[in-house]
Amino acid sequence: MTETATHRPTEEIKTMRVPLGSLEDLYEDFFAIANDNKWTDGLPVIPPTPKRVAEFLATLDRDPDEVMFIMPPRKGPCTLRAIAANAVMAGCLPEYFPTVVAAVEAINDPMFPLGTLVGLRPETPFYLINGPIRDRIGLNCARGCLGPGWRANATIGRALRLVMINVGGFSPGGYARTCFASPLQYTFCAGEDEEESAWEPFHVERGFKKEQSVVSVFRVTSYIGMLAPLDWDQSPEGLLQHTGLGLTSLGNTALYANALSPVVLFNPERVQLLADAGITKAKAREMIWEYSLLPVSFFRKSDVPFLEKKGRVANGKVSLVDGPEDIYLGVMGGTGIHTVYLPGFSHEQIPHVPVSKVIDESKV
Repeated sequence: MTETATHRPTEEIKTMRVPLGSLEDLYEDFFAIANDNKWTDGLPVIPPTPKRVAEFLATLDRDPDEVMFIMPPRKGPCTLRAIAANAVMAGCLPEYFPTVVAAVEAINDPMFPLGTLVGLRPETPFYLINGPIRDRIGLNCARGCLGPGWRANATIGRALRLVMINVGGFSPGGYARTCFASPLQYTFCAGEDEEESAWEPFHVERGFKKEQSVVSVFRVTSYIGMLAPLDWDQSPEGLLQHTGLGLTSLGNTALYANALSPVVLFNPERVQLLADAGITKAKAREMIWEYSLLPVSFFRKSDVPFLEKKGRVANGKVSLVDGPEDIYLGVMGGTGIHTVYLPGFSHEQIPHVPVSKVIDESKV
């Protein structure tokens, strides 16, 4: 008996036949072979049979074997067929496939520095999904949306990591040289809770129509959960001041490279608190930026010349980002006095600008 899998040679991507022992050990046999060949993230995978791959390809009216990108860092040719095989392996359903493809297009956009994610930092793409497709595929946008238990969230993000491994060459010990890596590199994908948010959706803010389904990808380095201030101040100003101060991390080398370019995720309850006070998304960004300005005395004296050289010091204060427009806000999660901060990484040559792509729903 045979199954089809995506091979990972040095110079090109091929399709090969994988011999399996028996139907009883179908999954275990394939997982063992995939693990030995570094085709997986270390977790069990679904055998990408020709039938399963065809079901995924049928959701898009495109040539499955056309090379869409030459994917860094290994410069692997990326086709729909290769993406479909990895989406099957990750445990996706066929209806997730257009979202996976749009996300692959996003991370391969010249504005997204995919090839630099092989450095020592634990960087990973964070995928934010907007539009009607969230409900159609059962994407969780509310309580627990960044954690386990949600098939669409888990497997879409995982499929993208497997594409990065098998096509781009991001296998640990290969091109990927991060010191510690991160559990976020298994999967990091969620939808924005547009229905419960008092602010405009992220994709609308970026010029897309509300009825369009869009995936946006950010370059992030970690996940930091922030609770209420120590005095339990629940005022809008207290929330934003606490958030601005919470962006500070002297150990984040992004501050010395150029800027943090952070993503801040509020739950709908927190956003309603701000909206009731007349604070728009733009105003919230501005206030967070102002509260994040720190006196030079906060930093090590030996750090100050580096910060001055990078243009981060003005009027005796250090800015963590170039301006309010470099702070990206999203809305998701359940009720509670919590906020999530995702530090970014921006460099002069490769600024952190989230990339957004429309999801093709014509055949879904």
